[in-house]
Amino acid sequence: MRRRFFQIATVSLIASLTLTSCANRNNNISASEKEKENDFKIGIVMGKTEIHDKGFNQAVWDGIIETGKKHGWKENKNYVKTDAPTDKAAKKELMKYAKKKYDLTFGIGYSFQKAISEVASKEKKSDFVIIDGIVEKPNVVSVTYREEQSAFLAGIAAAMNTKTHKIGFIGGTKDPFIKRFEYGFKAGVMSVDPKIKVLTEFANSFDKPADGSKLAKTLYNDKGVDIIFQVAGKTGLGVFTEAKKLKKNGKKVWVIGVDRDQYKQGLPENVTLTSAIKRIDKGVDEVITKSLKGNFQGGRILRWGIKENGVDLAKTDKNLNKDTKEQVDLYKANIRTGHIEVPETKKDFDNFSPTKPEKAEIKKKKVKIGK
Repeated sequence: MRRRFFQIATVSLIASLTLTSCANRNNNISASEKEKENDFKIGIVMGKTEIHDKGFNQAVWDGIIETGKKHGWKENKNYVKTDAPTDKAAKKELMKYAKKKYDLTFGIGYSFQKAISEVASKEKKSDFVIIDGIVEKPNVVSVTYREEQSAFLAGIAAAMNTKTHKIGFIGGTKDPFIKRFEYGFKAGVMSVDPKIKVLTEFANSFDKPADGSKLAKTLYNDKGVDIIFQVAGKTGLGVFTEAKKLKKNGKKVWVIGVDRDQYKQGLPENVTLTSAIKRIDKGVDEVITKSLKGNFQGGRILRWGIKENGVDLAKTDKNLNKDTKEQVDLYKANIRTGHIEVPETKKDFDNFSPTKPEKAEIKKKKVKIGK
C-alpha cells in the first residue's frame, strides 16, 4: 500500500486527512502518474464554524471525501482546534501549506479573499483555490456559484406553501454574497405573488445558533411568518431548533435550508420544506481532478448555476406538493434558457419585474460543471 496525504487546516479547526490509495487501481496509467497522484497534497483552511457545521463547510468536506473515494483513497482524520480565528491566523495557515509545497491550498469562504490574495502574491509558485469568493491572481482558481438562482427556486416553493402570506429570511451578515440569496429569494416569492411579504433579519454571525433561534422566534411568533429561509451557517441551525419546538407544540412552520440538503436538520418534527443547494462537491472534484492531471486553472473565475447543474433545490422533496414541484421545474427551465434573469444585486432587484414562465419541455440534462 502507498500513502496519499491530504492535510486539512482550519483557522479555528485544523484537520489532517490521510488518504490511502490501493496500489492495484488504475492499472491503465503509468507508474509516474500513480506516484504523482499518491504524493499529491492539499491544505484547506476553513472558518470558525468548523467542518461539521451541517452546512457550507460540511458540504466542502463531503466533497473532499467523495473525491477521495473516487480515487480509492481512505481517510484518517485528526482535528486540532484553535481559538479566535483572525485574518492574520488565516494568512499563517495558508502560508504554512505554501511553504511546505502543497500542490493545492484551499480557502473556504469569501472571508478568505484578502488572505489568499496576499499569500498568493508572495508565493507565486504555489496554487490556491477559493470557494465562494473571488481572487484575481494567476495562481488562484475562484470557485463561485449562482446562489441567487437556487434562492429564487426556494422563493417559488415558499410562496406556494405559505398560509399566512408572510415569509422570513435570516442571513448571517449583510455582505454581497448573502444579499444575493436575499434578492433571488425575494424575486422568486414576488414571481408567484407580489402581495406576499418577505421580512428580513440579519444575525451578524455564522456561529451562534442561539441568535438564530431568537430571530426565528420573533419572526414566527410576533411577525406571523410561517416559513423562514435561513442563510446563516451554524447560526441558521437555531432556526431549525425553534421551528421544531413550535411544531412540537402544534404550530405548523417551515424552514428552508441552504448549501446542502438539510432535511435531516428538521427531524424528527419534519420542518424542512426544502433546501437551496450548491453542488460544492462538483466544484471541489473539478478543481482537484484537473490539478491531478496537470491542468490547474489558475486565474479563472468559475461560476456555476442552474445551466451548469451547479445549484438547485435538494432532491429530498417529500414536503413539496405536485403543483409546487411543477412550478419549480418550469421556472428552472426558464432560468436555464435565459428567459428569466434572476437579480443578484440591489440594482437588479429594484429593476426586476416578474416574468411569466414560458411553457417548456423540461428535461434533466447532464451538464459537466465548469464548462
